[in-house]
Amino acid sequence: MYLPSATESAVEKENTTNKEVHRKNKEKQKQDNCMATVDQKVTIDCPWSIYSTIIALTFCIPFNAKHSLLSAGKRKYVQVCVQNLSELCFQLSDNSLKNCADCTDLQLVPLNPESQQVIYSKQSIFFVWELKWTKELPLSLQCLFSVSFCPATSEEQSLTLKPFTYEFQVENFFTLYHVKTEIFPPLGAEYCKTGSLCSLEVSITRLVDLSEVDRDEALTESD
Repeated sequence: MYLPSATESAVEKENTTNKEVHRKNKEKQKQDNCMATVDQKVTIDCPWSIYSTIIALTFCIPFNAKHSLLSAGKRKYVQVCVQNLSELCFQLSDNSLKNCADCTDLQLVPLNPESQQVIYSKQSIFFVWELKWTKELPLSLQCLFSVSFCPATSEEQSLTLKPFTYEFQVENFFTLYHVKTEIFPPLGAEYCKTGSLCSLEVSITRLVDLSEVDRDEALTESD
């Protein structure tokens, strides 16, 4: 998002002192919004002038996204985490995850509420899709996540903003390990009770052999 600063008169723009004031106003604007920012410069050339005009633009990044692949038995899920980086509250809607490879044997089933969600300042919201396939999983999955957003305040909801998008690729769908945990009550007791010492049993079973890349990164037996 680009948040324009206050306009200045032509006389002020010619004054170097007011240019310093303009710079301080932009710095104050960054502090007020507390968003991650990207600074860009645009050069405007006019055919009837020998001088170029340089305009500084500050784009604010309202969100940060990251993904993860989850497994539960033979079921697999793709999770996308969206974090609000700003001090503003936004209303999210129309979230979607598309497979750019157009694989007909693979479906992404959304497990998210269809209603609009409000994401508050510094809050994270998770979106989950279940992977369902008929034949075999592809070697890689090229995904494009998209969600529409607008300021949650009623006076700013009329702003027209492009959806936030996040593109990522998922590889190595194989589940390497199966982890199972179970808590047992003390000997002679039927149930686990508060204050009693219980045992935790963790079982880790390797399902497939490690690939060459994973084998290089895996810990040695001594570790």
